[in-house]
Amino acid sequence: MKWSLGTQLEAGTLRWSTVSQERMRCFARFDRWLETFADPLDVLRDPAHAVELAAAFRRWTSDPANRLLRQNEQRFVGKPVHPRLVNDDLRAVAELFAFVAANPIEARQVLGPHPWSRVTDAHAAGWFRQVSRIPHQRELNDEHYVDDHALAQIPAALPLLGLARDEALLITRGDGQQVTARGFDDPQAMRMILLQILTGRRASEIRTSRFDCLSPVPERAVDAAEGEQIARFHYAQSKIDIAPDNILVDAEVVAVIEEQRQWVRDHFPDIIPRHLFLQRTGNRQGDKPYPSGTYSWMLREFSKIVKITDSKGKPVGLSHTHRFRHTKLTRLAELGLPVHVLMRYAGHATPSMTMYYVAARQEHAEQAFLATVKLRADGTHVAFSRDDHDSLHLFNRADRFLPHGWCLLPPLQTCDKGNACLTCSVFVTDASHQDALERQLAETEVLINRSTTAFQERHGRPMPEDNVWLLQRRAEHAALTKLLDTLRSKPGRAVQGAGCGAAPTGPVPLTLDLNRLRRTRP
Repeated sequence: MKWSLGTQLEAGTLRWSTVSQERMRCFARFDRWLETFADPLDVLRDPAHAVELAAAFRRWTSDPANRLLRQNEQRFVGKPVHPRLVNDDLRAVAELFAFVAANPIEARQVLGPHPWSRVTDAHAAGWFRQVSRIPHQRELNDEHYVDDHALAQIPAALPLLGLARDEALLITRGDGQQVTARGFDDPQAMRMILLQILTGRRASEIRTSRFDCLSPVPERAVDAAEGEQIARFHYAQSKIDIAPDNILVDAEVVAVIEEQRQWVRDHFPDIIPRHLFLQRTGNRQGDKPYPSGTYSWMLREFSKIVKITDSKGKPVGLSHTHRFRHTKLTRLAELGLPVHVLMRYAGHATPSMTMYYVAARQEHAEQAFLATVKLRADGTHVAFSRDDHDSLHLFNRADRFLPHGWCLLPPLQTCDKGNACLTCSVFVTDASHQDALERQLAETEVLINRSTTAFQERHGRPMPEDNVWLLQRRAEHAALTKLLDTLRSKPGRAVQGAGCGAAPTGPVPLTLDLNRLRRTRP
């Protein structure tokens, strides 16, 4: 095992994070499973039985009781094992067999002729066959994001992490309850999570950053606002070798980093630190970074005390720090950053992962659009589908997006009604356009008064109520008045016509006696 993992590490096939955090644990479970055999060498015998043995290992490793051995893992008791974790165990063993079978000469020199000389490609294929296919679906999940309600609570509670253990602080929990809690005496964890929130970096990229991680930005390299301080932050890119490992940061991030560097100088005065965040004990040379297990444990215990909740009242576990990365990148996508800029900031080597955040931003916009109640001009409630939303953007025509609503005219048809949307059966609006509707109502009133006054001055008599232009403007004024009355009194409710509470009866009526108004030839 050491030979295969070491060789793959040197070749760059595996990363140290994969070996230390995944493969070693997978092989430890495989070793415990072999202890249940009278003769562990049975797994290397007849290749025809490899599939059966792999299926037996799948059943064994799918049992949570066989995986949860450490005390800090007991929180997962009663929860099913995710299929991806089971696949990791099977894939680790299969790749070990495949590696030995592909390098028989080296295996004989390192491991000896017995028993690994029995391993063939058929053994590896039998184990690979048990790796199940998991649909690769990146569905939008609120648990991947931290909303504004939760983000507002976190900075207020973070001082508790850095407070000494013999001191206490009055905090307000997410449920509104005020409690007095003792400090955790871990200012490093406080600054790490703060940097993750501000920069959207992975936990490992912050935790293992080098001590001298800031560098000045050359003059004229970026256009910064007057008085704004910009620096380049070199984080520990630990996932993608060819991806960028630095971003531009503002004065707020620089202040947090400088505060941490001063803390290191005060607590480790006799060493030259290698990392920005250091292991506090057993670190005489200052070359050991802050342990990942300690960071996760500290945030779990901190979450139990402060009980951060989102806008829906659901608890937010701060130990799931990757959600801060999702939140930061999605918000940058919402600002409309170009894909290549967002890809550079995220540290991605290809735009495929970056496009996920752009797609998530588009889906957020789509859900917000579909969530609001839409009203037709005849007052009926419009149930929009995702296809309808896609059609609006697919054809992206100017006459589909109106200042006060949307036009649902089929894409291949054209409108010949001019500015008669308020009396049109394919016009749709909602409460998000209330300001535009109020402005149009005021402008319509001014237009009617100005035109009727001008008619009175020119002809010496009032404009007749059966005037075609006046009938149209009166109908629009009535529709706007009723629609706004309903939006103010019953927001979010589908109503009839221009807003009355009666059942839908049809379009807004227009009384036009065309025969009487038609000019006849002499």
